[in-house]
Amino acid sequence: MHPNHHPARNRPRQQRGIAILSVLVIAVLVVTLAAAIFARQSRAVRQTDNFQSLERAWQYVLMMEQYAGLQLQLDAKTNKFDALTDRWAYRLPTQTLTEESGAIVKFTGNLEDLQGRFNLNNLLSQDAEQRGKLDGAALNQLKPFVTDAGLPAGFADAIADWLDSNTQPQGIDGAERDYYLAGAIPYLAADMPFVDVSEVRLLRLEMQDPEAKNKALNHFLTTVTALPFEKTTINPNTASKWVLKALRLSDSQIALILDKRKLKQAYRSKEEFLRDMAFEPGKDDALMNSFDVTTQYFRLTGEVQINRARVFVNSLLLRDAKGSVRVIMRQFDRVNEQPITTNDASNTPTNTE
Repeated sequence: MHPNHHPARNRPRQQRGIAILSVLVIAVLVVTLAAAIFARQSRAVRQTDNFQSLERAWQYVLMMEQYAGLQLQLDAKTNKFDALTDRWAYRLPTQTLTEESGAIVKFTGNLEDLQGRFNLNNLLSQDAEQRGKLDGAALNQLKPFVTDAGLPAGFADAIADWLDSNTQPQGIDGAERDYYLAGAIPYLAADMPFVDVSEVRLLRLEMQDPEAKNKALNHFLTTVTALPFEKTTINPNTASKWVLKALRLSDSQIALILDKRKLKQAYRSKEEFLRDMAFEPGKDDALMNSFDVTTQYFRLTGEVQINRARVFVNSLLLRDAKGSVRVIMRQFDRVNEQPITTNDASNTPTNTE
């Protein structure tokens, strides 16, 4: 053995090195574990805060609904007509308030008269003996809404087939369950009233240019609505120029209506409106019956934001003949009624196998 080699003397150094390495490894494990626990706790705190903010946001939505209902109730006591000059017919600008916790709340809202649009469910007959069958006069009234939007005329038949209870397609552009079941995403025709106007995007619509299709559909969806299954009239005080044009009012009649709005005036009764329009009895009976100056259905749209939580307001309010208001439908996930997409079901190719 070499005289300078001392195993006993080197062994403590090795042991100290192993001990130091062990301490470092343990320290790294402890720091890693602590970081993981801290990250998990931070995430749990954020999730809890988000859930609490979301709950409070829903309460603000309910508050907005109550406020909108109060405005509609007060309006019903003030007058017997509805117009853009009424107290409910203004957009609530973005409001900001600070809660005691320091959270910043931002919310905005808007009430719209949905009877300023054509109700697609008017296409179904209200006669008990004709339940599930189409109203021919209403279908003829719908067709200009379709063509004025830039959609093929046959799209009105596809809408009719989606509503009626039979399985026979309307014309060459109609579509019943067999057509939809043959698609890449198979589904059935509703054969019942529309629940939501967005269902229109499920209907057969053969247009080659997706951009033109979306543009036409978006315009169409600004002129129609889907209200509960009962005949609804159109309010000339709130209907847009495009709706009045699609109803085939003359340019002079439309000008009279719009000029009245510019002067902050409104038709206070159906009789006053009919006199101003000078409709011809017998010839214009269907058109005369399509209008009234009172409204039952309103849509509240808006948004509430608290910290990271964000809730959309999309509520359908019904004001009955006694002036009472209740919410009959609400959605918290969207406010835009015509989402722009080029990948909806009506664009899917049919199966050829």
